[in-house]
Amino acid sequence: MNKVTPIIRLAGPVFAILAAASGGFQPHYWLLGVALWMLIWWITETVHLGVTALLPLVLFPALEIAGAKSLAAYYAHPLVYLFFGGFVLALALEKTALHYRIALWILRKTGTKDHQLLSGFMLATAFMSMWISNTATAIMMLPIASSVIAVLEPPQREKLARPILLSVAWAANIGGMATLIGTPPNMIFAGFMSEQLNRQIGFVEWLPVGLSASALLGTIAYFILRRGLGRTDLSPSEEARTRSWLEEEWGRLGELSASQRRVAIIFALTALLWILRPYLSSWLPAVQWSDTGIALAAAVLLFTVFDGSSKNILNWEDTKALPWGILLLFGGGLALAGTLQSSPWFELLGAQLESLQGIPLGAWLLVMALLGVFATELLSNMALVSALLPLILSLATVVGLDFYSLSLPLVLGASCAFMLPMATPPNAIVFSTGNLSMSYMMYRGIVLNLLSVAVLFVLTWVLQIMG
Repeated sequence: MNKVTPIIRLAGPVFAILAAASGGFQPHYWLLGVALWMLIWWITETVHLGVTALLPLVLFPALEIAGAKSLAAYYAHPLVYLFFGGFVLALALEKTALHYRIALWILRKTGTKDHQLLSGFMLATAFMSMWISNTATAIMMLPIASSVIAVLEPPQREKLARPILLSVAWAANIGGMATLIGTPPNMIFAGFMSEQLNRQIGFVEWLPVGLSASALLGTIAYFILRRGLGRTDLSPSEEARTRSWLEEEWGRLGELSASQRRVAIIFALTALLWILRPYLSSWLPAVQWSDTGIALAAAVLLFTVFDGSSKNILNWEDTKALPWGILLLFGGGLALAGTLQSSPWFELLGAQLESLQGIPLGAWLLVMALLGVFATELLSNMALVSALLPLILSLATVVGLDFYSLSLPLVLGASCAFMLPMATPPNAIVFSTGNLSMSYMMYRGIVLNLLSVAVLFVLTWVLQIMG
């Protein structure tokens, strides 16, 4: 264990006690102390994020800050079950290896020239990251990338290895922005909007924003990496070997199994229902449609439909692989934010922020984009968004700005860690191959970071103008 970890871990409760003591141990000072405790543990990740998220449920009732019943409601928010359903769907894709088949299919269709391979890896990685975690996507795509690179001649291998490997990390981060279930910051933002502002953001409501950001940043990332390919392309023999490997790997998979076909049908039907959900109520008014209900229906099907034999597609034992900590983090973030907003601290913060009323929205959007993109290089994107959304709500209330517009560049920017190997798991996964140097990653990453700030600023500004 790192020697500094026990000190950091102890700093959380120590600061909580000091904050409470400064106010005579009154409940709202205990609330401030526990909030500091959670922020320290979230930012340093000295304790698992999900475990830290349980502190409100443990401490708030004991310290007479809030009742256990009201707190438990945050951890059972409908969006928690939406994300649970999405995670189960992703689990089925992984268990049946359908995600690997989809990735190979995309690579076979994009071609085997230098720029085609690059675009193929980015498209395949980004598409899978829309539905399964960016970490799982990077882990899946790395062996495919390594196998393709291995069949090239040394000069081409040297030229293509680094751009292709880096494209996997970048596309895994970018793809998750596109859908509501693609990455935790999107989920946390949707839950916060629902709980604090009673504004529902469903799959369809998020898709135009997230997909636009993902497509724009993906295109920019592609051209940054393509510049490193030079003018020479793969030789005909290298193209043939690459194409041969892809065909052999595709042939090795054989025909779709019964379980893969059934997962594909459920996956496609779920996505279709999410997209059509705003219209379903008018077509079938007898049924109350919701994104959460659709996701849970898909999960139930995956646990009850047979895989072509006498076994279910998924068994409950498979859920050991689900990211339960993210669901707890989501509930804990809502519990902390909701309790803070109903406390005297919210009013006090608002009074302190009144001096910022003259700053225009454009300047705030730029600040939020810079904060989201560069802070996530050092901090967990989940912790960053969970910690800052209550502050941004206070700011928006005081200065008279729209919270949705103000927080969007921060939330999207939290998925834009392209510079440091330790910033996100996909970055670390591809860096671990030993083919990428720190300077190579940072030089290109800082360019994409800065362009991401510009894209998010313009995108959110345009969305704000359009209303």
